Amino acid sequence: MTGRSVPRWPAADPGVDHAGTSFAVMSFSAEGRAVARRWAAALTATGAPVWAWHGDGATERALAELRDRLDGATVGWRLMLAGPEADVLRARSLAVERGAIDAEIRVYVCGTGRRRVWCAHCGGTTETECEAGQAVACANCGCGLLVHDHVSRRHAAYLGVLADPET
Repeated sequence: MTGRSVPRWPAADPGVDHAGTSFAVMSFSAEGRAVARRWAAALTATGAPVWAWHGDGATERALAELRDRLDGATVGWRLMLAGPEADVLRARSLAVERGAIDAEIRVYVCGTGRRRVWCAHCGGTTETECEAGQAVACANCGCGLLVHDHVSRRHAAYLGVLADPET
């Protein structure tokens, strides 16, 4: 496949962003939580205001909490995300949708096994452990989708196109 747009995630913990003046730190999964705790401790030691949220995934509740933080963000605010790719992408997508820019967001992906796949046929999203180049059935419309090596930052998902265009 050509036209890869899969983000290049940092291979190691990128550490904290000391340019910020206030911080929102979110983590998903046990490994993400360990990273986020280090970040929050380092930031708290500087005296900067830090809001931290830890959970198992980027659930609607987690995203609602993030929306609240984004609505109150001011100049100097930073978002730091740690966890599996699918969860980090969802939270990052919401932040960008609400006006955050790349320079305000720092991510550390620990785990890329679970993916969200956006169906180009119906617009639904399916969670799967399929790799790019493999097929998965759309959870919304049932069509067979070929998972492409293209990530939509807007949809926080890999692109899924009809595996058999005749259907």
